[in-house]
Amino acid sequence: MRVLLVQPEYQIAGFGFRLAAMPEPLHLEILAGCLGEEHDVRILDMRIDANLMKAVEEFQPNVVGVTALTTEVYAARDVLMSVKAYDRDVFTVVGGHHCTLMPQDFMIPQVDAIALGEGEFVLPRLIEELRRSSRAKLNLANVPNLCWRGRDGRFVHNPRFVPADHHMDSLPLPRRELVESYRSEYFFLFDKPDSSVAASRGCPYRCNFCSVHEFYGGRTRQMSARRVMEEIRHVDTHHITFVDDNFLMNHRREDEIVDLIRAEGIEMSFSMEARTDSIARHPELVEKWVDAGLYAMLLGLEGATDDALKNVNKSNQLKTNDEAIRILKDLGVIIWGAFIVDPQWKADDFKRLRDYVDEKEITHTQFTVLTPLVGTQLYREWFDDLLTYDYTCYDTLHAVVPTRLPREEFYRNFASLYQQRDLGPYYDLVREGKLTIDDCRRGKRMLEAMSQWQYYLDKDPVLGDVRKKSEALPGALTALQNRRFA
Repeated sequence: MRVLLVQPEYQIAGFGFRLAAMPEPLHLEILAGCLGEEHDVRILDMRIDANLMKAVEEFQPNVVGVTALTTEVYAARDVLMSVKAYDRDVFTVVGGHHCTLMPQDFMIPQVDAIALGEGEFVLPRLIEELRRSSRAKLNLANVPNLCWRGRDGRFVHNPRFVPADHHMDSLPLPRRELVESYRSEYFFLFDKPDSSVAASRGCPYRCNFCSVHEFYGGRTRQMSARRVMEEIRHVDTHHITFVDDNFLMNHRREDEIVDLIRAEGIEMSFSMEARTDSIARHPELVEKWVDAGLYAMLLGLEGATDDALKNVNKSNQLKTNDEAIRILKDLGVIIWGAFIVDPQWKADDFKRLRDYVDEKEITHTQFTVLTPLVGTQLYREWFDDLLTYDYTCYDTLHAVVPTRLPREEFYRNFASLYQQRDLGPYYDLVREGKLTIDDCRRGKRMLEAMSQWQYYLDKDPVLGDVRKKSEALPGALTALQNRRFA
């Protein structure tokens, strides 16, 4: 069968976190690998090539599959509707975080099936059933983790099932060649081109703003060290970003991986995301990784006080963050520090965070507004306070609940966090050979864009032009109805 997998586009050019990173659609590459050589699979990344109909007309797919995070919901629905308008016989399926946690938003006539959870348990079985059966006789009742449209037009919910013994080593290697034409556009910070490797899934922690543990049902799984090495050897770029939520979660495995990298003489650069408590417990492990090519780490620092960490259920302490920052700076690792801004902050809270970032000389920063994303504990707790159900506002750059400060003042303070006041640490990185002058110029352009407070107003639920609550998709309306009758 001919299967087209689509990564939709939603972001405004020149603004938002796309300025800092655009990873490859690794999840689609892995799904493509699951389908086997008997199927003709292509990937369309609409962040780079937006011409959907050209791809459909040339390829003539039997199946079109789309992925969607919350901010991508409208774009994904548009893809599915366009495909069905072109040919109603094309089978359409959607998967990803949002539809797993709120499938009602895709229960529309243009969707034939909704894959829940990890797609590897769903798509191969689904494609096999489609290959074996005609549309008139199609019965998808035996495909686990699937919502599908029955002959009467209503969606059937199949049982959820994840094999208890499923190991990540059994996954196929990603079909990276399917995005080869896009490779030069994928980047992480200043590394372009970049390749992503996912060596684990899930997270054992329960931060209230995060849906990872909800999506994976509280489970965590990891590839073995030798399988991670196979992934590394499969990459053609000089730089790899490990996209695990906490790459250093299992220090014994990570120690084995770095030993294998050094033993094979692999010369690459690496970046990763890790919790600060993992770094503080095992500084010797981080040092080994630095010797092997680690140069940047994304840290979910979240706040400048213990109260800020407690407010998001981070299960961590400020002194641990401070120790991890010290360790990384001593080792010369670039820190990408991620911080969360609470809509209830006052001006003093913004100043406290600015002072903390300046004190620690964190050169690469990411500031987000605490946002009740679909499927999170925060979404359930804050639902009654939501000012909008427009998912494009849920990009963590806008306050979707009331702010304590007047909203314009809130965004002025938020944007000011991105204003760079001290260029000294950047010059130090240039002298050390970790950044180029061109990198600094690009970073300056990024910071200048993010520090323009007026840019945030267009998608603000109160000051901007957004969808009315009456235009909400079914998921939010169902959640509202359930609360009314609870």
